[in-house]
Amino acid sequence: MVIHAIALKLKFLPDTIVSTSIFDMYVKCGRLESARRVFDETKSKDLKFWTSAMSGYAMNGITREARELFDLVPERNIISWNAMLGGYVRASEWDEALEFLALMRKEVEGIDNVTLVWILNVCSGVSDVQTGKQAHGFVYRHGYDGNLIVANALLDMYGKCGAFGSANALFRQMSELRDEVSWNALLTGLARVGRSEQALSFFEGMQFEAKPSKYTLATLLAGCANVPALGLGKATHGFLIRNGYDVDDVLRGAMVDMYSKCRCFGYAIKVFEEAAATRDLMLWNSMIRGCYRNGRSKEVFELFMAMEAEGVKPDHVTFLGILRACIREGHVELGFQYFSSMSNRYFVLPQVEHYDCMVELYCKYGCLRQLEEFLLLMPFDPPVQMLTRINDASKKYGWRKLGEWAAERLHE
Repeated sequence: MVIHAIALKLKFLPDTIVSTSIFDMYVKCGRLESARRVFDETKSKDLKFWTSAMSGYAMNGITREARELFDLVPERNIISWNAMLGGYVRASEWDEALEFLALMRKEVEGIDNVTLVWILNVCSGVSDVQTGKQAHGFVYRHGYDGNLIVANALLDMYGKCGAFGSANALFRQMSELRDEVSWNALLTGLARVGRSEQALSFFEGMQFEAKPSKYTLATLLAGCANVPALGLGKATHGFLIRNGYDVDDVLRGAMVDMYSKCRCFGYAIKVFEEAAATRDLMLWNSMIRGCYRNGRSKEVFELFMAMEAEGVKPDHVTFLGILRACIREGHVELGFQYFSSMSNRYFVLPQVEHYDCMVELYCKYGCLRQLEEFLLLMPFDPPVQMLTRINDASKKYGWRKLGEWAAERLHE
């Protein structure tokens, strides 16, 4: 801002290079209002400035303003089109991205490797493997198959669309080209759909070609949790320690989840305690989930008090764990107190899952009078699963009026 003031005082702002640089500075520092003022006050704007302005909004997820600028650009090039498409992809605005792609096909003759990557990202986002395969054909026909970034985007697309035959074939074709990102894309895709055993076998091969990143190892630990595979999970933990990785809260959270799901909760506690100085909300939530998964629901309430004492603010995931612990322990009144405190004390808006937990709590322990009062507070109509639970509990405890209401709603 000081440099901006000096440029203004010395009357350098009419220079497009200077004004563009100041605009970029404000965008990258997240001061978009200041950036827009610089843009509006610059009288002579070249194509680079227009593109920079539009890209700044697009890359910060402010796609509406980006599109307004895009539509005003006096002359567009492939960089402008790519920046706008990339903005839609980063914001996960898939309908807008598809509409923009259709417009792009009409108005742009040639595309480059950046365009291809964004197109493949759109295919991943909407799980459209057929369009992804067409893009793959375009990649081969136009000689982009030797571009590692494009190849990795293809691999990621096949993985996210669940087309592992195509992903595996492409991965093998990339034998001399692939890098750490290629391995990550394959491992993540496999782990995401629960094909953890394959992910684990690929990890062993990865160590001959590339050093696994922390992201890869976190993915692998998630795979070990899904199988579950305690032996390999411990081996991965050991690999982290032996190779001097900086074990952050993301990795610790993955380890706590893995040990919890593998019924080795003692190790989960040890990992949690080792992070005493740096525990974040994600790690506390992992530990709370681990407690009720391993039949130690009583400790959830102690963890919550310790978490508060450390000044960590709970979120909706935290309260989901607490309410599930209340269901396990039969704490009906305590469950309602925690539910009420979400919005009253912690300013966390209850979601459908939290209402469902309360309904399950009342139904499980026959507190149907409280359930009737609670249903009046719900800001939405109970879904089928909730109505079924209410109907079954009403039959079990002879609560006829509520049962008839639930049955009528189910019938509707």
